[in-house]
Amino acid sequence: MLLKSNGPFNLQHTLESGQAFRWRRDGDWYVGVVQGVVFRVRHATAQSVDFTSAPLAEADTAPILSSYLRLDDDLRAIYRRIRKDPRIARATRLYPGMRLVRQEPWECLVTFVVSQNSNIPRITKNINAICERYGTLVETPAGSFRCFPTVEELSHATQAELSRLGLGYRDVHLVMLTRQVIQRRINLLGLRRKPYAQAKATLERLRGVGPKVADCVLAFSLDKGQAFPVDVHIRRAVKRWYLPGKDVTDKVVREWAADYFGKDAAYAQQYLFHGQRLQGKKPSPGPKARSR
Repeated sequence: MLLKSNGPFNLQHTLESGQAFRWRRDGDWYVGVVQGVVFRVRHATAQSVDFTSAPLAEADTAPILSSYLRLDDDLRAIYRRIRKDPRIARATRLYPGMRLVRQEPWECLVTFVVSQNSNIPRITKNINAICERYGTLVETPAGSFRCFPTVEELSHATQAELSRLGLGYRDVHLVMLTRQVIQRRINLLGLRRKPYAQAKATLERLRGVGPKVADCVLAFSLDKGQAFPVDVHIRRAVKRWYLPGKDVTDKVVREWAADYFGKDAAYAQQYLFHGQRLQGKKPSPGPKARSR
């Protein structure tokens, strides 16, 4: 089935940019599990994708995939707003079609708590191990896949079990985080309807969640465009590129981004982050149109 995007779209830039860690490449296809549905997605043209889904039919799952990939975002309009200087303009030219994703909030929250002081290969390994141990099995004609475990399913995990999965000190964070979400009856999905500051304050009261992790969840699952995740790499880059000679803290960077990029700060951050992470590497070619 075919899905069209509002403006340019690039699967590789989107799915391999450090937002989500459970998509795997299989030739031209990307394979992942979203809301219990196994999707296979590949480019049809520069502004459309082909996909299959199981166990549900494509007609029923198209809205899920379109929402996840944020295909309705007017990317050209976003580019016009964030291209305020040569640095960010260059990043949008190097990685055209990279979109923010809209993940399930619980999966996104756990992912970025686990991601702290780690790297993409290790994060991917840790998250896949959690899914294999605690996630629900989905059988499809193409094979068996695991969903991301719900908060209830993950509540059965002990610190010792999580430690054996290689989570390091993050095991205790995950046990306490799960307990807090259940005991406080926190509606993570409901935070999409809350103002940015209120949603962020709610997240930061959870175990293992600081400003950076909170902003990742707000940007990559809760539709808070003003979120600007700041790690050591982004702080150094902003200081070097935009605030030379100044005493720069994470708070200063977030305040600068809010003033400079406003409601598009999350998109701008992703382009700056991706550009910084791949600095010196040759960008991959854009998607090729496929015969129908």
